[in-house]
Amino acid sequence: MRRILSYIALLALAAAVPAGAQRAGDVPRRPRLPAEADSNDARAYMQLGEQRLADRPREAADAFYWASQINPTLADAFYGRYTALLMADPRLLVPYWQGERRLMRNPQVIALDSLYYRALTMDPLLYRKFESFLFRSYLDAWTRDALDNSGGHSFTDADKARIIQDMMLDAGHYVRAREAYAGGRFAEALRLYGDAISQARRKSYVLTDRARLHAHMGSIPAALADMTRALEEKRGEDDNQRELVHLYESKALLEHGIGMLHERNNDPTAAREAYGRALTEDLSFYPAHVRMAALALAAGDAEAAVAEYGLAAQTTSEPSVLYVYGAVLAQTGKLDEAAAQFERVIAAAPYYPDPHFGLAMVRDAQGNAAAATEAYRGFLARASRGHTRRAHAEQRVQALASAGTAP
Repeated sequence: MRRILSYIALLALAAAVPAGAQRAGDVPRRPRLPAEADSNDARAYMQLGEQRLADRPREAADAFYWASQINPTLADAFYGRYTALLMADPRLLVPYWQGERRLMRNPQVIALDSLYYRALTMDPLLYRKFESFLFRSYLDAWTRDALDNSGGHSFTDADKARIIQDMMLDAGHYVRAREAYAGGRFAEALRLYGDAISQARRKSYVLTDRARLHAHMGSIPAALADMTRALEEKRGEDDNQRELVHLYESKALLEHGIGMLHERNNDPTAAREAYGRALTEDLSFYPAHVRMAALALAAGDAEAAVAEYGLAAQTTSEPSVLYVYGAVLAQTGKLDEAAAQFERVIAAAPYYPDPHFGLAMVRDAQGNAAAATEAYRGFLARASRGHTRRAHAEQRVQALASAGTAP
């Protein structure tokens, strides 16, 4: 917790970021979509981000930002923006990729890490689908640095290929493991991760990487073994170090991953125990409450789910969490409380359509036709053309108008 507070304090140093650099907290303009695209569809912005990532990472970062605003449940949108912003700043990317400890206090790095951390709180087993883009960008930046430092300011593709080949030959097992992962050569990556783990001074991060790779490949027992070992290593590392670490290296997040793996293994009891340990590590770690609530709902215990979501809502304003909390409150008949949560989400994420629909349903159930109509219209103004709830909202607006109970 002390480290997390340190991160929050360091965010106040954002003025130290070089002028003109795009930062994680900047609010960009909406990128222009193709004429046929739906500007209310987060998928359109995700697609644009992926198309722009290789050659125009700043534009990709903007697209991922707007995908996250329209649908705050998309872990890939936050991860995509994190990747794109790193790629857009080669001066930062090279030392960041190489794990230079001096960067831990850099406000720009802290803000970037917070994007990745947010993605991991949504999906602790996140598949880093943009790793190949990031790795290619790193190689290009590293090569340019190498040539510039040697006095060469113009170089051929053959020069670049030779330097990259030499660099990869000299690279450690961990870099080569990440390169194999980025290239989709998972079996090779597993072997190289094994070599990297045997040589690493701090093993927890490499073990966590391999655990996630096992999970992507469907090897849940192996993933559990690696993540459990990563947690044990992390405890030992914490005892022997005093410097700051990346925000996404927390023990609570590791327990979260262990819990999710137990869920995939159809062991809800072990999952609950892991989420309980996550909260022991960090009482403010709201994702553990969210998963406990989901397990309670699956078991048919709506009241327990409401209690867990309530605890989560006390420590986060994450729109995806508050929206589901509002929906569960509505399902249990707590309509005024549900409306309050939906309104809270609308204030925090004004482009997110679903809380408008939730609020409309609550006001409709309460017989407040004017408020229901306003909320339905708010939803329709923000919902994509293919949204599954659009037809219902349109029907209710017409029905309320026909009944003369709404303006």
